[in-house]
Amino acid sequence: MLLTFVRTGPDAAKYKGLSALLIPTAADGVVRRPFGSIASEDDHDFNEVFLTDVRVPRENLVGPLGEGWRVANGSLGHERTLLWLSYAERLQDLVRDAVDASSGQEWYATLLMDLTALRLLGYRRLGPDRNPAEISVLKLLGSEAVQNASLHALEAHGADALPHPARTGPYHHMDNEAFVSSWFERYACSFAGTIAGGSSEIQRNIIAERILGLPR
Repeated sequence: MLLTFVRTGPDAAKYKGLSALLIPTAADGVVRRPFGSIASEDDHDFNEVFLTDVRVPRENLVGPLGEGWRVANGSLGHERTLLWLSYAERLQDLVRDAVDASSGQEWYATLLMDLTALRLLGYRRLGPDRNPAEISVLKLLGSEAVQNASLHALEAHGADALPHPARTGPYHHMDNEAFVSSWFERYACSFAGTIAGGSSEIQRNIIAERILGLPR
């Protein structure tokens, strides 16, 4: 099922003409083409989706007609709230798995501080009357901390980090295997985190305007 935002009010101003629709992937005219990632041609986490003359029933509308922008903001808020928890777990995994290459390394100390900061800010965000834009701080900090720590771990392990596929952490049936695979794959897969749920550039704009009060 695809959560799709479509323009239903062509004459409405900007965000006012958007509506949210659920489109079944099996609907006529929907073509999905999975493609491999930089880590593996078998890693099909991303897909191209093409819609040609697709028709869906009115009951597939999510929320009121023309209120798709509100639905989008709500769904992104929930997604980013869950993402920071995922980033905290990945940072904890990096603390565990990179300890053998951490001796005297400043980046490892930064990793520990980023993990602590992310958890404390996240727990603070769960309190009442918080600014919704604070979720962007968590998303930005978490995704970029994972990417930076993954790069440093890759470099610290030197030539031992290059064999791929490989396993660098303990297997758990509930975990995404990419997060305990080779150091190369762990770093390569970290880039998706700075894009999914709103890119880092978007998060910085939100923080600048809605928290720091800077002009557009």
